Amino acid sequence: MGLLDFLKNDKNEEKKDFNEKIVICENVNEELIKVSKEYNIPLSSLDFDVLSVKTYIKLKDEDFIEADKEALLHLQDRDFLLNEDLEIKQVYQIKIKKFKLNPDFEILGKLEINKNYTIANFIFSPKSNIKEFNEVKFYEEMNKKKLRSSLFINLFDDKLKEDIKNLSKIYKELKEEYKVELCRGIDQIPTINGKIIYHYKKHKKSIKKELIYPIKKNELVIEIIKPKEGRVGRNCKGKIIPIEKLKDFTIPEIDFDEKTIEKKEDENKISYFSKKDGYVVFEENKYLIKDELDINQINIKTGNVTNAERGVKINVKESDLLKEAIADDMVVESEELRVKGNVGNKAKVKAKKLIIEGQTHKNAIIYATNSKINKHKGFLEGKNIEINSLENGRVIGKNVKVKMAMGGEIIAHSVEIENLLSHTKIYALKIIVINNLKGEENLLVISPKRVLKEKNTDELLKEVEEIEHSMFILKREIKKKKETIDKNKSAYEQLKNTYNENKKRGKSTSSSILMKLKEYKLFYEKYEKLMKKYKNLKKEKEELLEIIDNIQNAIYNAKIVSKTPWIAYNRIEFDLLEPPVSLKYDTKGDEGICGFKLKFISETPKIVKIRINNDSSSKGKNI
Repeated sequence: MGLLDFLKNDKNEEKKDFNEKIVICENVNEELIKVSKEYNIPLSSLDFDVLSVKTYIKLKDEDFIEADKEALLHLQDRDFLLNEDLEIKQVYQIKIKKFKLNPDFEILGKLEINKNYTIANFIFSPKSNIKEFNEVKFYEEMNKKKLRSSLFINLFDDKLKEDIKNLSKIYKELKEEYKVELCRGIDQIPTINGKIIYHYKKHKKSIKKELIYPIKKNELVIEIIKPKEGRVGRNCKGKIIPIEKLKDFTIPEIDFDEKTIEKKEDENKISYFSKKDGYVVFEENKYLIKDELDINQINIKTGNVTNAERGVKINVKESDLLKEAIADDMVVESEELRVKGNVGNKAKVKAKKLIIEGQTHKNAIIYATNSKINKHKGFLEGKNIEINSLENGRVIGKNVKVKMAMGGEIIAHSVEIENLLSHTKIYALKIIVINNLKGEENLLVISPKRVLKEKNTDELLKEVEEIEHSMFILKREIKKKKETIDKNKSAYEQLKNTYNENKKRGKSTSSSILMKLKEYKLFYEKYEKLMKKYKNLKKEKEELLEIIDNIQNAIYNAKIVSKTPWIAYNRIEFDLLEPPVSLKYDTKGDEGICGFKLKFISETPKIVKIRINNDSSSKGKNI
């Protein structure tokens, strides 16, 4: 563009002085944008009035015709609107003008339109400044907002005038936002294509191969979604909202074991639920739930066993000392696990009840509530632990018994060692008992701080208070529910008897009775859940109180005992919390058969010798 062209355009722009303009259009917003660009006026500075509106309809191959009064009535008919051959358009005559603020009729708020344009609302703000409410004027302003969003006017707006009338009565006292429904089309009903969902396979924690698919009682095993054709909709722009075409799907017949799986069916789906904890098996073309598994090895070929801590019992039979029953890097989780052989490098094992007849690799990681292990070299954490031979392994537990210890570390509330060799570290809360001391350079420590992981008494007391408050609220809720259950129990029993009698006779039971039975059952299940929660809180409180007591008093009640004469070069320690000091004693070999504990002598805690059958000091000298 040359300089003269630029000057020419600039002069033309100067000549264009916009006042108002009347146009006929199908899209008001587009016309406003055109005027904004043509006259270099911000869109927000433009306003318009609707002079007239004409609605046109068209069916299939016909031409558009203007809708008369009868046709406009048809446009209120749902079935007519859902005719996919029907097309609708509107043509507007509008006068575009400059926007002028009316301080006595200032409407504030925001427009909300859903994704499919089937519903639009104006959220009227109580901050609006309306001196005198004019329903016709307000209606016109709402139509303008719709046209700016390409929504039809005077159609799909049955509720608009009603909402405006209601607003006109309360707008002066209004303190909260008020929703005005501008228009409501017809939502489509989506097509539901049939499919089969294997829910039990969703338990996989990783992309690694799984040996079994664990499942819990009442969990969904398989679900068949029945196919259902949807229905088109029509939005507030007059456009049809299409739906997905229904795909061919044949509902499959699934054979299952009725003892372990329950089938439920309604008009939308067929569901198969587990009747017990266990894992899903598909054998001989039938689904069933099992809870025991015998297998020779668990390795990369078989896959891991995860999420099976409830209900599944596994017996791994490989017993060759040169092979691994649970291979390197494998993960095994089950309620009960018996391993005839060895647990490999970096294998991870988790169980409530565990027996390992072989040995654990030094890099194996094991968590078990109750465990018995032949030879332990890895990491083990649990509650009640029995080990035949501890060989440099690490153990964290509550009650730990070891037949022979030669190296390694034990952290527990109570520890008993049948034969203690050398280089073993033992940290206990209450007691360490050595039945046969056979080695040197063992570290035997009473350490609440180490065992209880430096828990703070004040914090624990605060936790106890919070638990007691929760228990109080729960107890009140449980009492109310129990009263309701007792009040309705006889009525429930009568309805249940009616249902059972109908079932015997092959008669159907009324839906109202079935609903009441279901409601009572659900209510009772909620009551049972609250009771379980209350019991768990009570147990948690008791455990916290025990920990608090142990922190405060354990070290003064604790003792270290050897039932055979002490051997030199074994260290005895008591770690005090207050003052934070560690009292130490290295055995000389002349102590004989005795134990050690803390006693206050002249208000100073000291390690003293005690007889092994009681806590009184022996006749030997104090240490």
